[in-house]
Amino acid sequence: MLNYLKLARIGNVIIAFLSVECAGILCGIDVARSWQILAAAIAASLVTAGGNSINDLFDMDIDRINRPSRPLVSGRLSEKQAKRFYLAVTFTGLVVSAAINIPTLLIAVAAVMLVFLYSYKLKRTIFFGNFAVAVVTGLAFIFGGAAVGNVRDVYPAAIFAFLTNLIREIIKDAEDVKGDGEIGIRTIATRYGTASSAWISIFLTVILLFLAWGAFGLGILPIQFLTVCGLTIFPIGIYITYLLITRRGFSEASFGYKLIMIFGLVALIVGKV
Repeated sequence: MLNYLKLARIGNVIIAFLSVECAGILCGIDVARSWQILAAAIAASLVTAGGNSINDLFDMDIDRINRPSRPLVSGRLSEKQAKRFYLAVTFTGLVVSAAINIPTLLIAVAAVMLVFLYSYKLKRTIFFGNFAVAVVTGLAFIFGGAAVGNVRDVYPAAIFAFLTNLIREIIKDAEDVKGDGEIGIRTIATRYGTASSAWISIFLTVILLFLAWGAFGLGILPIQFLTVCGLTIFPIGIYITYLLITRRGFSEASFGYKLIMIFGLVALIVGKV
């Protein structure tokens, strides 16, 4: 069971579950009493688990270099077991999505197709792979909003999730440049160097911080949101910028963006309540 949890990347699965739950809160729903939100969170978790599994199946050559402890390349799970797991959790996720409503089913199908296309082809292209992952992450909030018939209130969270994950994916490519280069994968880092990845990430980080400030300045989000951002996201973003400028740690910068994602959700929820 532990190896299947590692294959699914349980941390990402939990984040998907919480993202949908947060979408319900942003829509003003009592998530403890909404079966739609719970079902959507479960469906998103299953689709995420399937997506991570198919990604590992396509990435075995890369993981042998970058992540040799992963369940497939280490031999703790077979390809056949991983394929069965992928089909089982993905199919179940789609069935649960269909039980909620048609929009959630369509979003789930789009996410499954996009993740498969990413794993099969887009991951090995410059920027398009990063963009695909960011879109799927943002769709988690749209998915939660669609489950309760209120997509409008989750747009800020979806945009925030899209941008933070786009930046993190670019940073992760710089972190994996050695293995990606040996396999022949084309990323910003392998094609133009890690310095280019760093400066693009810095540019996008500045945009992210300005958007957070602008959301308050334009009256889209309240002072509570800006306060949480000021105490968490802004200093973390500045520190990440320092790491990227000095090239002191792409891995640490990637983890920093995980924290930004978490604190961003906290800021949005605090601003809502």
